[in-house]
Amino acid sequence: MIDLLKQHKAYFIYFFIICLGSMAEPYAQTPVPIEEEEEISSIDSIDFDRTNVEFLVTEGMHFLAIENSAKALDSFLKALKVMPDNAAVNSKVGEIYFEDKELDKAMFYGKRASEIDPDNHFYSALLANIYTEQGNLKLAIEAFESLYENNTEAPDDYLLELAALYIYNQEPKKALETYDRIERRLGILEQVSVQKQKIYLQLNDLKGAVKEGDKLSKAYPSVADYAISLAQMYEANDKEKEAISYLEAYLKEQPYQALAHLQLAELLFRNQDAVEAVVHLKKAFESEEISLQDKLNNFIPLINTISDQELLVSLGDVLIKLHPTEANAYAANGDMFLSFGKKDNALRCYRKAVSYNASNLQLWQNILNLELEEQNYQQVASYAEEALTYFPNQPVMYLYAGSGYFSLNKYSRAITAWKQGQSIVFNNDQLKSTFWGQIADAYHAEGNNEEAFAAYEKAINFNGKNYFAINNYTYYLSLEKIKLERAEKLARMMVAENPENPTFLDTYGWVLFQMGNFEKAKEILSRAANLSESGTITEHYGDALFKVGAIDKAVEQWKIAQQKTGASKLISKKINDKSYYE
Repeated sequence: MIDLLKQHKAYFIYFFIICLGSMAEPYAQTPVPIEEEEEISSIDSIDFDRTNVEFLVTEGMHFLAIENSAKALDSFLKALKVMPDNAAVNSKVGEIYFEDKELDKAMFYGKRASEIDPDNHFYSALLANIYTEQGNLKLAIEAFESLYENNTEAPDDYLLELAALYIYNQEPKKALETYDRIERRLGILEQVSVQKQKIYLQLNDLKGAVKEGDKLSKAYPSVADYAISLAQMYEANDKEKEAISYLEAYLKEQPYQALAHLQLAELLFRNQDAVEAVVHLKKAFESEEISLQDKLNNFIPLINTISDQELLVSLGDVLIKLHPTEANAYAANGDMFLSFGKKDNALRCYRKAVSYNASNLQLWQNILNLELEEQNYQQVASYAEEALTYFPNQPVMYLYAGSGYFSLNKYSRAITAWKQGQSIVFNNDQLKSTFWGQIADAYHAEGNNEEAFAAYEKAINFNGKNYFAINNYTYYLSLEKIKLERAEKLARMMVAENPENPTFLDTYGWVLFQMGNFEKAKEILSRAANLSESGTITEHYGDALFKVGAIDKAVEQWKIAQQKTGASKLISKKINDKSYYE
């Protein structure tokens, strides 16, 4: 609260000059109180004259200006030696002690200044601040009230301090009365109205709080924050319908207040009036007053909550119209179209977004995932290579690039990409394993089984539960009829962890088949065939039946496999000859 006094420092300098100019001559040495005698007893006896006193006061103010309060205090105390009844100097000494938290000394000099000149509001304010610091709110309040009783020209600032003191002293009605005094003197002020609203709400007087908010909004109709604040007050008190009605009425008078449209839209959405909400949301989105980020914060949550695609598309169009070079506007539209299942539209938006912001990793991943789904493998490879120019240290981009090349049967380029990617993977064994599994698949596709099997082992070493690598590895081992014990152990573990996966069951069954364990193979392949529509798996089941002597049942399964996708070229010969062929 002492800041109020600091605001009038220039006034004090002028005030000192007036005080000094009006001092009577010669100086009459007035008896000094015990407290002051203790404070100034160490000051040397000097034959002060008028010039010396003026110099001391001016010097003290100078030291205060350069924030050397110790020297300022020394100068003022010397001045008080010969003019102890000067109110202004007593007040300055009190201020210095107050700022130094020496409240007893501050009180002594503050009281003395006020007693000498009870009509001076600065001295009363100093006393009030000292009382407040001491925790004596009652006396602080009395000091401020006395200030206005004795001086009708006292600054209005002190009324704000007085109102705050009434609040701290648990006298809310007195605080309201004080704020009313401020309004009578200064008119409607935001700070005052807000404080009055808080008090009314603490008193459970919603009507009073609303009245205060409405008064502020009408006084400043072009400031939407006041109307929004009132609506939020209704909302916080479970009166959303009243909040909606208030904002609708406000917007009829102030139709271009974008923030109010935004607030009303949020309320309407919560009250299940999406159509009307979008009307107001569009008006908000059409304003440059609201940032793109704020618009996105309102738009994105709607993507998964509004079923009306036409409404959402209309909002998305406004975003792009108002922000045609902002990547996030296109990205949000991409997310919207993706939620509709319109992948072509989503892809077009993501491509546009990345053209404006190529440093957004998520945008590149969105594009690459969609291109993979659409089997646009050349696009996958091209986009991944372009993304790598921006993100050369992101392993995931090498995965995409390798996948594109692998699907284009460019196995060497896929291997190169994946090896580069795995070389920059640190502290992530699962990702390392994924890379080596992919590398192994590419080597096998090239016909380089030696490198492929070595790569599969690396993949399994990094992650013993990389079941896709384990499945491919064990199946290829079974086809080559090598390391079948290793293949059986891995496949058995894989099936134990994934007992309902028909592909894994088929691989395990085929390993057992190649090992000559036809009964066990039949059992496992039967389970796989019951879980799958794959012609390959059904054919394998028929092969196992044939090996255990159930020839008619084998032919029956081969015929079923022939009707499915994936049966081998030998299926017809097997059926016709009722015999097994590798």
